[in-house]
Amino acid sequence: MLDPDVLPLPVDIPPVSLTFYVVFESGALGRITASEGLEPVLADGAKLVTQEVWEGLQAQMREQHEARLADLEVEEEESRRQQYQDLRAAGIPETSARGLSRYTGPDLTPNPQAGDHS
Repeated sequence: MLDPDVLPLPVDIPPVSLTFYVVFESGALGRITASEGLEPVLADGAKLVTQEVWEGLQAQMREQHEARLADLEVEEEESRRQQYQDLRAAGIPETSARGLSRYTGPDLTPNPQAGDHS
């Protein structure tokens, strides 16, 4: 016979949660988790998309971000090179010009005042 004092306690089964993929009006991406049977509440202008669409948009955003970072790095290096050349043209020694401009490329502008190519 079963002893009620040794029966296991009932186990609470957590509700199943579902993930919804969202594109907000601003273009930002998000995920919303809701319990099964409940619809997520979306901000005005937001729309639900499939996981595949969301992942594709996320990959596009990542690619655009990486391309923009690469462009910024090129712009920064060009700015450093120009600062370095300007400093060298003004007669600043190479080591000082490199330190001030943070330029690490080759010495393209010899110091005309010193008559050298250092």
